[in-house]
Amino acid sequence: YNKRMKKREKIILHMDGDAFFVACEIAKNPELKGLPVVTGQERGIVSALSYEAKALGVYRGYPIFKLKKDFPQVIILPGDYESYAKYSKQMFDIVRRYADDVEEYSIDECFAELTGLDKPLYMSYEEIGKRIKHEITTELGLSVSAGLAPTKVLAKVSSKWVKPDGFTVI
Repeated sequence: YNKRMKKREKIILHMDGDAFFVACEIAKNPELKGLPVVTGQERGIVSALSYEAKALGVYRGYPIFKLKKDFPQVIILPGDYESYAKYSKQMFDIVRRYADDVEEYSIDECFAELTGLDKPLYMSYEEIGKRIKHEITTELGLSVSAGLAPTKVLAKVSSKWVKPDGFTVI
């Protein structure tokens, strides 16, 4: 575009796994859903925790020996990082069904450039984002929060705005 024409605004989707390591454990064992669950048994400290554990006052880095005394109802699991990597790859593969330009930001986060995909996919950008989010949830059993915005920073902020399982457009 030249200066007299309006430059097309970018559309960036940020996907962020909700309590990702614990979510992977719940996807493997759905009976854990809704329960206070933590991982990190092998490390001696809480590495990841469910929102239910967080609501009790548990936090990342909490010593496991102290957790057992303070919160005996919390389910403590060892980390399974090989499994988490597999879920991560599957999550990113779902995003790549819709967008070629996908930047893996961490094991449970990515940015996807959606600019111009509304026409060939016959969907609004919001519909594309919601479809991706829905497929991750239904196919993998993982909860993700998503944000749609014109920049990576705003997309990341918007995905954090409503957690867990949120979808925010800026």
